[in-house]
Amino acid sequence: MWAIDDDRVLKLYHAHANAIPVALEEAAARAAHALGLKVALPLGRVEEGGRLGIMFERIYGPTMLAQMVRDPGRMWTLVRSLALYQARLHRDAPAWPSTTIPKVHTVLAHRIGLSAASARAKAKALARLDSLSTGDRLCHGDLHPDNMLIASSGPVAIDWSKAMIGDPAADAARTALLIRYGASGAKGGAWVWRLGAAMSAGWYLFCYCRASGMAVRSIRDWRLPVAVAWYRGQPELNRSGIAAWIEREAAR
Repeated sequence: MWAIDDDRVLKLYHAHANAIPVALEEAAARAAHALGLKVALPLGRVEEGGRLGIMFERIYGPTMLAQMVRDPGRMWTLVRSLALYQARLHRDAPAWPSTTIPKVHTVLAHRIGLSAASARAKAKALARLDSLSTGDRLCHGDLHPDNMLIASSGPVAIDWSKAMIGDPAADAARTALLIRYGASGAKGGAWVWRLGAAMSAGWYLFCYCRASGMAVRSIRDWRLPVAVAWYRGQPELNRSGIAAWIEREAAR
């Protein structure tokens, strides 16, 4: 992101990116805004130096993750606010159908095929995916504390480039896995970070289920396909323990 002036920021995509992810992020952010969510509103697409991009409304405030690091005592309140934001996102289906935003099942099936997990884990993940509801709700696809800004008006979700339409339980499962395994892996997998991440993920699930009325079992059913789709052999995920968890789950 580059600040253009007091009111706008520019997000430029990698030089090899085509118009598809740009259109996806713009459509998803507009859909979230139409649902009444606080987002950085897209102001239009641009091209600069041969790279595609989107001009966004500028939002002032630190990321939720930065706020947690600065003030650990606020962690539980901040995680709860993330869960409430996501529950509100999932409350209503978008008012208009979008062919630009892909379906959860389509995206996960493709990513599972590219996974570094074992053949057994991928086969089980695909079988589980086939048994799960399709759904019709807007899913952020990558909602975690580093993709939330703490503005004066409240939390604002950014980076809608992985948005999908489908079962909100899939989106909640992804967020719980990101909190549980993403943070601890980034910190080297030390037991203290694993414990803190596990507690934060459990608190997130409690808050989300309470706000949405969803049973935690519905979210857990999505964990294997979502985790296998996420895993590409990333060293931080190996350190966090998710690779071993995938194989244990697949062996059950």
